[in-house]
Amino acid sequence: MDTAATVKTIEQDSPGVNLMPPAVFFTCLAAGGLMEFFFPRTFPMLPEMLRFFLGAGLGVSGFALMLAADTTFKRIGTNVPTNLPATTFVAQGVYRFSRNPMYVGGSAFFLGIGLMVGSPWMVVAYFPLGVYLAGYVVPREEAYMARAFGDDYRSYCRQVRRWL
Repeated sequence: MDTAATVKTIEQDSPGVNLMPPAVFFTCLAAGGLMEFFFPRTFPMLPEMLRFFLGAGLGVSGFALMLAADTTFKRIGTNVPTNLPATTFVAQGVYRFSRNPMYVGGSAFFLGIGLMVGSPWMVVAYFPLGVYLAGYVVPREEAYMARAFGDDYRSYCRQVRRWL
């Protein structure tokens, strides 16, 4: 499999996701924070110290995964925003283990924050983001990548999991 197949003719095609995932991420994060502020709750089943360290570990790991994925895109020179065409098919670095490491990392980061601060509201606020990513963004991105990179991308999909 060619892990850096370049599109011969870059059309102005793109996944067509104009509502950027980071905007939805921060909106859901703010909503969870506001719900926690107005209706404070905590996870009663976990001791505070354990919850903090589990959440911090999950959050730091998620952030590191997002950063690694973003760095791979930038090093190779393809576009990160979902409303721009991909100039290169990336199947190296963290993309050898997940087709969507930015979303997996962002989800872990979000849920890690919620766990760290002990907020069930943050976990609840993640669900609209998760539905948006899984039900709208990823299907559009995968359909676009199949159009743009054909059999190389389809082969990659058979070998690498969508999430983890």
